[in-house]
Amino acid sequence: MKLTATAICFLALLGLRLPAETLDITAARSDDQFRSGVQVFHRGLFNEAIVFFEKAISLLPSNLSAQSWLGRGLLQSGYEQEALRTWERLAGSGKGGALLRDQIQVLRARTGLGRELAPAAAFAVSAEIDGAARGGYPFRRPTAVRPRADGTFFVVAFGSNEVLRFDANFRLVASLKGGLEGFDHPYDVLETGDGTLFVSEYGGNRIAKCGPNGDKITTIGKKGRGDGQLLGPQYLAEDGRGYLYVTDWGNSRVVKYDFEGVFILAIGAVAGPTGIAVRDERLYVSEKSRKRIAIFDLNGNPLGSLGEGTLQGPEGLGFTASGGLLAADGNLVRECDIESETWTVRGDTSARTTRLVHQAAGPNGDILAVDFDSNLVVLLSRTSALYAGLVVRLQRVNAVKFPEVFVDLSVESRSGSPVVGLGINNFIVTESRFSVGATTLVASNTATTAVEAAIVVERSPGFEAFRAEAGGLIGELRDLIARNGRAMAVSAGERATKEADFGETRLRMAAQALQAAPSSRWRFDIAARMAGDALVQAPSGAKRAVVFLTTGSLGANAFRTYSVGEIAAFLRNNAVAFYPVSLGSQGIDEDLAFLARETGGKAFSATLPGGVAEVVRELSARITPSYTIRYISPSPANFGQTYIPVEIEATLQKVSGRDEAGYFAPPS
Repeated sequence: MKLTATAICFLALLGLRLPAETLDITAARSDDQFRSGVQVFHRGLFNEAIVFFEKAISLLPSNLSAQSWLGRGLLQSGYEQEALRTWERLAGSGKGGALLRDQIQVLRARTGLGRELAPAAAFAVSAEIDGAARGGYPFRRPTAVRPRADGTFFVVAFGSNEVLRFDANFRLVASLKGGLEGFDHPYDVLETGDGTLFVSEYGGNRIAKCGPNGDKITTIGKKGRGDGQLLGPQYLAEDGRGYLYVTDWGNSRVVKYDFEGVFILAIGAVAGPTGIAVRDERLYVSEKSRKRIAIFDLNGNPLGSLGEGTLQGPEGLGFTASGGLLAADGNLVRECDIESETWTVRGDTSARTTRLVHQAAGPNGDILAVDFDSNLVVLLSRTSALYAGLVVRLQRVNAVKFPEVFVDLSVESRSGSPVVGLGINNFIVTESRFSVGATTLVASNTATTAVEAAIVVERSPGFEAFRAEAGGLIGELRDLIARNGRAMAVSAGERATKEADFGETRLRMAAQALQAAPSSRWRFDIAARMAGDALVQAPSGAKRAVVFLTTGSLGANAFRTYSVGEIAAFLRNNAVAFYPVSLGSQGIDEDLAFLARETGGKAFSATLPGGVAEVVRELSARITPSYTIRYISPSPANFGQTYIPVEIEATLQKVSGRDEAGYFAPPS
């Protein structure tokens, strides 16, 4: 007699023993559903995967693998609360291990009020580079450290006349010495968007303008006290408008130039100017002699000061990603909340350092600092991260060409920021706990430049006023993206429709994207989900983005099927950024702005200078948490019947994280 899944569950609840033959058949059917779920999951069909996993569990409630994968499917599909409840039930049964408990902890912190209520982080020294250590690269008197978006960073060595570049693992990448002329006691380095380097030369009383290789192109300023002249220039800053600022120590002032070296103005009577930073149209300058930070507007007008009674001798300045002002103050790294003017000690390095002179927030949420007197570069990591580690998530396993296997994974900080700068030596890959042998990093979040975008077009009656303009923008977007990627189009009408697939011509895409009839019942949520699904299912390691052409306002039917939180979680968990582009004059709906913030995108107005070209530049420059690893599997295929576990651990300095998933080889 064959028993239904409901009957099996009922008998199990009553504690009645089922016949062995029935159990074997039921387990096999449950395994079949589980296998199908894993296979469609790795194709990006998360909702289908959820159905298969639920069927596997209904057939055999004790199928722990299906329960764990159900949580994974729900998470990738944007149902974070449901994923959390699924994993909590599994952990509550006593069947989940340490990895599951860690996944639950991370998900709890990232949902609800967890992120908003997170306490201010304390930092501790987790790694260092000693310029005087045997066996390492010798350097003397570091004065500045400048992190780069790819995880590498510059260190200016005042005493050895060079600018060094290290990778995220503290390996020396290059030593820049200024070409044939060389640097004369360099103090700071500033990199602009085109790769140009400005290096202040304290001993040369000038600023060197250099190419990316560090060779001098020209110099700015000369020794003296007149306009544009310098005596011991130290730290540099730029304002995003093409202007350069330098603290002129010997002349007790700040000097402003344009990037071509033309003198603009000087801000005088600054007592012991050292560090300098610019943010939100304001210039912040450390006055070491007065133990404070002076504030000016960009024309040099004084606006006030910070830190009196708190700071002891501030030097290097910098900003965190969230806008906190960092200051090196003796052996302390202090952070100031600009709005409340409150100071917090972020790190105390007195047990290891002698005098910190400069620090900067790194792209991985840490802080790099330099000790002038002890020839040290130190990395300060969040104390919580030293124990909790990185968040690693296996996103997809592609084993179509088995035994060749490609694994897409993400590596993030505990707060959800991408971790950059990892190389293949930062990863350990195993199958069933045994090494897979040689591995290759075929794509990383800083090396990938390809883009895949889904252009979603609002089809409300109000959008018809912008129909002609929208057609031109769609064509322009398609062409800009096609230079280094692919685009497709979805119409957000009463029924969301994929109007143009990847590879369509400009004219056809522009025409097809607008062919759906306008309707007051147009659906944003279905269209956004459809666009995201198409990007996730496309077999590519490119940066993914949804670009939404809109009036700026969402209708009453915007979130009938999927909530704004579910759309945000789906896009974010699959590294898809959202870019709303408003063609109207009323601005962007708050829900659209929320989606942009949550996914790492940005809201734009089509009427602003740069237009959609600026959108494409933004999404092309975006850094995701994604990496792709290739290896040759040592496991037997077994005709695609055996589940092959995959484990990946990522380590950076003293912080690590891991994830476990798996796949089925092709049947033949």
